[in-house]
Amino acid sequence: MVFLSIEFLVYMIVLLCAMCFVKKQQHLLLLVASYFFYLWNDWRMLLLLAAETGAVYFIECRMGKEQDKKKKKLLLTVGVITLLIVLGFFKYYNFFVDSICAVFRVQNSFALNIILPLGISYYTFQGLSLLLDVYYGKIEAEKDFVKVALCIGFFPQITAGPIVKAKDMLVQLKEVKPVNWDNIAQGAQIFLMGIFKKKVIADRIGVQVDAVFGAPQVYSAGSLALAAVAYSIQIYCDFSGYSDMAIGVARMMGFDLGRNFNLPYFAKNTSEFWRRWHISLSTWFRDYVYIPLGGSRKGKVRTYLNLIITMMLSGLWHGASWQFVLWGAIYGITNALYKIYSDFCKPYREKWAKLPGKKVRIILAIVLNFLLVTTIQIFFRAESIADVWIIMKRIFTGAEGVAYYYVYTIIYGVLLVIFETWKYIKNDGNDIYMNLNLEKFSGKLVFCIIVWLILCFAYVGSNAFIYAQF
Repeated sequence: MVFLSIEFLVYMIVLLCAMCFVKKQQHLLLLVASYFFYLWNDWRMLLLLAAETGAVYFIECRMGKEQDKKKKKLLLTVGVITLLIVLGFFKYYNFFVDSICAVFRVQNSFALNIILPLGISYYTFQGLSLLLDVYYGKIEAEKDFVKVALCIGFFPQITAGPIVKAKDMLVQLKEVKPVNWDNIAQGAQIFLMGIFKKKVIADRIGVQVDAVFGAPQVYSAGSLALAAVAYSIQIYCDFSGYSDMAIGVARMMGFDLGRNFNLPYFAKNTSEFWRRWHISLSTWFRDYVYIPLGGSRKGKVRTYLNLIITMMLSGLWHGASWQFVLWGAIYGITNALYKIYSDFCKPYREKWAKLPGKKVRIILAIVLNFLLVTTIQIFFRAESIADVWIIMKRIFTGAEGVAYYYVYTIIYGVLLVIFETWKYIKNDGNDIYMNLNLEKFSGKLVFCIIVWLILCFAYVGSNAFIYAQF
């Protein structure tokens, strides 16, 4: 069952109706619904999800009772290692085996045909956040197994996030969520905009991206450059579109999953970009990796190293490939370089702020950062590192080849810039969720127009969400 299906529409109608009548056992209802959703998508791995949840529940309860700090730390260590071993086996076993065999130049006869469980990267990180939050005293140990299971396996977010920290989710599970029209109306609008981003923009532009990145040696420099820009648009609309759908579904039921994207292409540097892009993952790595490594508390060199390590681990989280590690390392290096530059400029900021042309400098910084991010994203999308060098070489040498200037990329790119700029200006640099008053005729009219646009311009091909593979 996927969000964009008749089955899911029926599923949500039945669930919302059931929530209207079930009050005392609402959390149990949501857990059953979540496991049914997961069962429908990947019945083979439901036992793994339940087993991980049981392990997390047992360990966090023991930590809550334990007074001895050493024993408490031992419990945390056992829990973290257990979850990482499971994640490592299913996601990284073949990657590490291939790498070791390549280093020692031996034939790989140890590879296994392993199925990657749906959403394992997401629910593992949510389980880790629960253990770590209990250990560090951010929350008390949760004794209700149903709430722990929902915290880890809540169905809107289990496939591709957002990653909601335990301390943020458990607070919302302390009370029964009433089903009301306001939540349904707002959630439906957020969900609808997610559909628009995914089916109208991302999937349509993906036609050019797939063609050009599939055979980069064939296309001209201009076509490759436009395809790189198209991929930046595609991955943003694809993933933020999924996030909007998940957030919208949760909002219909009264839950707030937070904001996962906040106009990332209006960032003025890569550090700010990661504060605006995939916010739930960025803050997870900040809170549970970067800060425990020492953050910026142990000197400048250590700070730069921590930034690079954190981003390399983020790259590895995205995929079992050295290409993703390299992608993460590049972001880590650019973040470290910006930190060096920021520290150097600190004494001069007040003087520079008084100079004329501040808006021009901001616009220039945004444009240059977008071009930098788009260039780095080539490492993320290219089929191999060899293809990365082919694409880079052909773009920067002005190579000739097949000209493929996809009209949808140009049109949607321009419209997206206009719409995102309007939101940036209107909301003081932050994104805005659509919030029409559906009780008024004007609200209903705009809603119907958006539905009509989706029906008219949606790409009818079948394209999976990009981040679902992680």
